[in-house]
Amino acid sequence: MSATICFFNANNLFLRYKWGKKYPGDISGKSYVSSPKWGYLPAYNSGSFKPFRPVQTAISAATVISEDYPDILCMCEVESILALRSFNESYLNNHYEYAYLVDSRDYRQIDVCILSNKEILGIRSHVDDRDKNGNFIFSRDCLEVNVALNKSGSKRITLFINHLKLKFVDKRNKSADEIEKEIKAANLRRLSQSNYVRELVKSRFPDTEFSNGNFVVLGDFNDQPDSQWVEPLTKDANLFNVLDLLPEEERWTYWWKSRNRVSQIDYFLLSPSLSEKVVQENIKPRVERRGIGFKRILENDEIRPKTTRVFKTDEDPHPLGINFGFQRFSTVLNPKQHASDHCPIFLELPI
Repeated sequence: MSATICFFNANNLFLRYKWGKKYPGDISGKSYVSSPKWGYLPAYNSGSFKPFRPVQTAISAATVISEDYPDILCMCEVESILALRSFNESYLNNHYEYAYLVDSRDYRQIDVCILSNKEILGIRSHVDDRDKNGNFIFSRDCLEVNVALNKSGSKRITLFINHLKLKFVDKRNKSADEIEKEIKAANLRRLSQSNYVRELVKSRFPDTEFSNGNFVVLGDFNDQPDSQWVEPLTKDANLFNVLDLLPEEERWTYWWKSRNRVSQIDYFLLSPSLSEKVVQENIKPRVERRGIGFKRILENDEIRPKTTRVFKTDEDPHPLGINFGFQRFSTVLNPKQHASDHCPIFLELPI
């Protein structure tokens, strides 16, 4: 008996809305607005909203159910609980019974979330956690979820679902010093978050519970395993990066299109007891890449780029060259028609 867990960065899963002139359920009409610039989110019905990018959303759905529905689907870059439920109902055949998302403070309104057919026993958000200076730790969240793996709940797993601080800095109209300052601040924020998650896990699983507990730290860390800014989790937390079970050229999870480079920035970090079971039973993770896009198609139907390079760090002096001409889904027809720039990761855990 086993349970399959998937993590997927859905790459801006947003909805578009038909604005309501009054808020849902307002019989009196006192909330009515006449300005076309203002309105209310509509009542919950399928005719009032649609995905921002329906083709991408459909291909993204195909990537996460490419072999079968995972029992537990963890995602990030999802706009709202409404977007999550809509994705489940319209693109995943309403397969999942449980759906949870806690709104974060991210200015882009992209959140971490979970869909599950295993019972959710408890959920705890960390969007309000602060550091010693009173600053919020996360702009998104470290969503802590306890899941029952069997009907009685005697077997369970704790998931820490993350989306750490990104590297991107908007360089427009900024001096070199300003850009450097923002890059440094982003790196230090990611380091702070990594340290915090490590200590959070230790507090939840103290002493021998750490060695014997069933838990996974997963998500988009926005950095490679060898980066000093995420080392508190990837190197110092005594957790096992399950992608290390794959050959080096198969560990990448993200394609940076503008620079044609790939790297691992998405993670499944297993507790010691889980890693022991996975290694003993020779279980390998699966990375689904058939939804990844490309830049162009040649007249002979070959895609470009034909090759790419795997970077262990941003400044890797010897990136590994690999084939980028692998088979895509039949729906990935052109550079504008693809899923996320991240790959879903699947892991079948023994129960």
